[in-house]
Parts: sequence; structure tokens; C-alpha cells
Amino acid sequence: LFEAMRKDLVPKEHGVPLLEAQLACGGIIDPVTSHRLPLELAYKRGMFDEEMNNMLSTPSDDIKGFTDPNTDEHVTYQQLKEKCRTDPETSHSLLPLTEEATKHVEIHSEKVTKDIFQRATVSVPSGKFSGKTVTIWELINSEYFTEDQRRDLIRQYRSGHVTIEKIIKFTITIIDETEAKKQLLFEGLRAKVPARKLLESKIIHKK
Repeated sequence: LFEAMRKDLVPKEHGVPLLEAQLACGGIIDPVTSHRLPLELAYKRGMFDEEMNNMLSTPSDDIKGFTDPNTDEHVTYQQLKEKCRTDPETSHSLLPLTEEATKHVEIHSEKVTKDIFQRATVSVPSGKFSGKTVTIWELINSEYFTEDQRRDLIRQYRSGHVTIEKIIKFTITIIDETEAKKQLLFEGLRAKVPARKLLESKIIHKK
């Protein structure tokens, strides 16, 4: 990595934080053996120069290439690791996020989200799309959803708060509830008549 930086293949502002991250994860990676080496040994083997050794030895703004999503401050990878908690099920180190931070974290880009919504399909049991297999994107852009609902679903998915499976269940629920309201029954002369049919016959009005 240092050699690539010296040849201007990797910008210094990108390379230095990566070296610091390697060090925080167990040591600098030897490109020959792929083993991790302590900073001092890596320096002795000529893997980087004295300036880089001093930079990695003393945390400074030059190696703070990461951002703490909870505070927006620039930190080193080691400092982020120290704020992590070990997940009991996976043993992975996870960084706890404040409620405010989760509002600004986007796991999926706008383009990726739209692509996923356009590929995810669902068989709709009722309403306008009854018996048809349509995409989530088509459903949330139909008359069943308001602009606010559509934006909220996209935002929640992009932030990782909900899965595509939960969105599918939610869209079906909304459609079912909407159709149920349309099917409010009125007492007719001989039988109960759905409100929808009364509307179509112009016997009653939406108002």
C-alpha cells in the first residue's frame, strides 16, 4: 500500500487511513507473506519510511480518515473500534448508533433502492391489482399510497430500518384496508349493496 502511495497510485489521504486501519486490526499487512506485522517490525523491514512511521505512531488529523456517525467528528479506525460493542450472537464488533444518527445513515443508495423495488414482485390479493403480480415500485406509486407514505417507505428502507419483506407485507395491508373501506355495505331494498357499486351508479357521492 505504501509503495502504491509513493507511486501516486493511491492518494495519501486515502492510503494513510487504510494503513492505520490495518494496524488497528492486528498489524500492517506484509505484501509478500500476507502476515500482519507490528508497526515497529514493519518499519524495520522497510515497508514504509520514517515519516510514515512517525505518522502512524502518533495519532493526528492526518490519519483520522473515518467519521463517527454519532458525533460527526473525524476519528481513527482504532478510535471507532474502541466505541464498538461485541455482538453476543456473531461476536462481531458493532458500533451503536444514536436515534439521531440513524436518521442520516443510508445503507442503500437511491438508485439501488429503486432497482430493488422494481425487481421485487408481489401477488396482490385484492383491489385494482387483484390476481396480478406487480412490483413494489408500481404499488407504492399507485393511488393506494400518498406521497408522504411513499417517501417514508423509501427512507426507511434506505436507512435499513425495514426489510423488503416487511415493505411487501405493509403494501398488501394498505391495499386490503383501502379496499375494505370501499366495500362498506349499505342496506338496500332487498340486499346489502357495496358502497363502490352505489358510487358507480351515482346513487351516492364521495362527499
